[in-house]
Amino acid sequence: MGLLDSPEISTEGRKVTHVRVDRIGSAGAKSLWWVALAFEDGSTKPSGMFTDRDSAHQLGSELAASWGVDVHVTHVV
Repeated sequence: MGLLDSPEISTEGRKVTHVRVDRIGSAGAKSLWWVALAFEDGSTKPSGMFTDRDSAHQLGSELAASWGVDVHVTHVV
């Protein structure tokens, strides 16, 4: 868990619209959080996966600040 490297997905020439912070799983008191850049065409570039909300939100906030966009949080599960 932690930062994800996805070099095969380029940001070159693509507009980042927001940063996604999604809770994609939960079991009891545990959760699984996915963080990704979201592009104008609806595709994403994974940036991190965490088992705690705070770490996911921290990365999401850092990415949003660097791209000048908002963070969208979704509780999928």
